Amino acid sequence: MHGWKKTIIALALMALLVLAAAACGDSGRVTEAPDKNGQGAEQTAQTNNGGGASGEEVEADEAAESSTEQAGADTKQVTDDLDRVIEVPLQPQRIVAGEFAVELLELGLKPVGAGNNSFKIPFIEDKMEGIAPIGDPPDAEVILDLQPDLVIVPTVFQEIYPEPMKQIEKIAPVYYVSFEQDPIYGIFVRLAELVGKKDEADRWIAAYEQEAATAQGQVDEALGEETVSIFRVENGRLRIYLNRNFGGYALHSSLQANAPVAVADEIAEQPYGSAIQISLEMLPEYAGDRLLLIVRGEGDDAAAMTDIEELELWKSLPAVQNGQVHKLDTETYYGSDIVTIREGMKAIAAMLTGHSINP
Repeated sequence: MHGWKKTIIALALMALLVLAAAACGDSGRVTEAPDKNGQGAEQTAQTNNGGGASGEEVEADEAAESSTEQAGADTKQVTDDLDRVIEVPLQPQRIVAGEFAVELLELGLKPVGAGNNSFKIPFIEDKMEGIAPIGDPPDAEVILDLQPDLVIVPTVFQEIYPEPMKQIEKIAPVYYVSFEQDPIYGIFVRLAELVGKKDEADRWIAAYEQEAATAQGQVDEALGEETVSIFRVENGRLRIYLNRNFGGYALHSSLQANAPVAVADEIAEQPYGSAIQISLEMLPEYAGDRLLLIVRGEGDDAAAMTDIEELELWKSLPAVQNGQVHKLDTETYYGSDIVTIREGMKAIAAMLTGHSINP
């Protein structure tokens, strides 16, 4: 019996030695954690005697690296217009658009939430059904309930809504987009690349360029060297629109209509500026041979326009004398989104030429 016990003890000691040796063999393994892209870091394995890793260990390492790479392939790093490097989904499924809902819809993506301005665009009213309004300023609690995987907002949101944006940035990746760039070849193209829809953007742009080329030709033929400008009358304020909203981009970039020298100089100074305010006495300097007028049809704005129309200064403008003042609907053409630009281009061309644009 005593000899049997010695045999058991000896076997147990041998088993412990084998396990200890195996542990020492793995002590040379160095495993780095995946980086923030989810990509597997380099892994190495050595044995105490300098030998290579076993076949089973290599297979296990390769399987782990493959799994990590697949997980990391779902995201990418991008830099937004605030020069922030953020990690976003390659193919986001639940986007909240503080602005730019139009651009996403034209790319075939329906956001789960959108800012208030997107619901005011008449050209996409039917497409906005089912999209949740996030408020103005954006409501972090509403956005949290929408469970977004990406939030897209203009850079001005960080300036005018700093506290809400701090909360929203904790909910999902936030991509900031500046308005100070071309709305089509800048903003639209960047958004398409962000969400993996470059081909869709290319097709949209090709169709737009075809329409623009036709419209430009017709406007050139109708106007020759005549100039065109856009101004807005509000109670106590007169503004000239440049190269963005309220038909500015449609007129000056899409149609490339001739602008008065004063307007052209302002656009050269701020290529994607919205508008400048001028005094009434400066209107003859900024008024084109043809005028596009933005004024509400009632209230204080309408009353202010009535007062202007009684002035000799107004009556002396060539556009007024020649019956070349065309009114742009305030609610329809205020935006700088790509659909409003495209539809505004066709509407303005029709006003200036007297017939519709048919590519």
